[in-house]
Amino acid sequence: MKYTPRQLSFAQYLLRRIGFLTQKDIDVYLKHLLKVKGRYHFNPKAKNAFKSWQYSAKACIDALMAEITLKGSLNKISIRRRLNGKNWTATSLSRYAFCPAAFSIGQSFEPAAVSTNEWMEMGECLHQSLRLANQYNQKNTFVPDPFYQRAWQNPALTKMLQSKLVHVGHGEKPKLFQNEETGFSGSPDYIFQDRDAAYFVVEEKFIRQDDPMNPSALKLMREELAGTLEAKNQERYQVWKNLPFNFFENHIIQVLAYLYNLIEYPLSYGYLVYWLYDFKDGEPYVFKGGVKKIKLDEKSSDLYQRYKLKMGEFMQKGVEAFDAALVNPKKCAACSFGAFCMHKTRRLDRVWLPYPQAAFRLFPTEFPDALRQSSGHQI
Repeated sequence: MKYTPRQLSFAQYLLRRIGFLTQKDIDVYLKHLLKVKGRYHFNPKAKNAFKSWQYSAKACIDALMAEITLKGSLNKISIRRRLNGKNWTATSLSRYAFCPAAFSIGQSFEPAAVSTNEWMEMGECLHQSLRLANQYNQKNTFVPDPFYQRAWQNPALTKMLQSKLVHVGHGEKPKLFQNEETGFSGSPDYIFQDRDAAYFVVEEKFIRQDDPMNPSALKLMREELAGTLEAKNQERYQVWKNLPFNFFENHIIQVLAYLYNLIEYPLSYGYLVYWLYDFKDGEPYVFKGGVKKIKLDEKSSDLYQRYKLKMGEFMQKGVEAFDAALVNPKKCAACSFGAFCMHKTRRLDRVWLPYPQAAFRLFPTEFPDALRQSSGHQI
């Protein structure tokens, strides 16, 4: 799972063109970009069946090339004619908490203009599969595969299956909840009613991660021949069992937005569900589920109010300070608005709403000699 020397040299060149200033940021960004946008693909030319599925960094290069094209073609970027004013959603508040620059981009450009990628489409596909709702509706007839059974080994998930499903926020024409007093609108993934008649909200997120119990077929064959397969499987199970879940603050805030603003149901608490997924023969599957319960208490209220106030001030003033020292290249590599963002380069100390087209630019940098000599490229 790495770039070839030529791919790495070219990718580094592209990031310098985009505006990255330090080699450290470039290295971290490319390493994480490989995790979130690289993926397995089928190689029909492989002579060895065990190597027919290969991990590819090509998607990472394609994403960087697409960003170069975007920032060199400002006339192709669709600007929203009007911003949302005082209206907001749980998603927009979560996005602001994630990064004010990402929030500004999401508010400034038409959704169709925001470039996507295969990794983002995969996550959306998993999300639209309504895994929790499907399992709930089919719990008496559906027999999950072993990978799926592992994913459900969590008491909180069992509690959800024992509750009454009253709302699903995806599919065709989901109900949109409004709160005219606060300007809020949105539709959570699920609303349930538990056995004590209390209503609770659920948001689920899909996180790409390597499954420790998914070794290659070649590795399994070697272990079986060596007589170590059973022991290795036990080791892999222990690694899987101890995988940690790090619940992000912006996702917690998204759940809180529903708890504080959704008035059609008297919500008592919420759950944030993380589904970890990997690929098997090119197909995604969920291998572990993690749950965080979110309550209405003083700590959560302070967290919610802090970001709600800051977002409101930003929407009103149209500008706020941006601390470039806090830029996290890992976070930027995973951002769905990354192709539009100039703040990830650490070159800007303010962020504006709407996001200014004048910020988009490419920077002159020398094309790598090794690539020019071997490929005949000219500057």
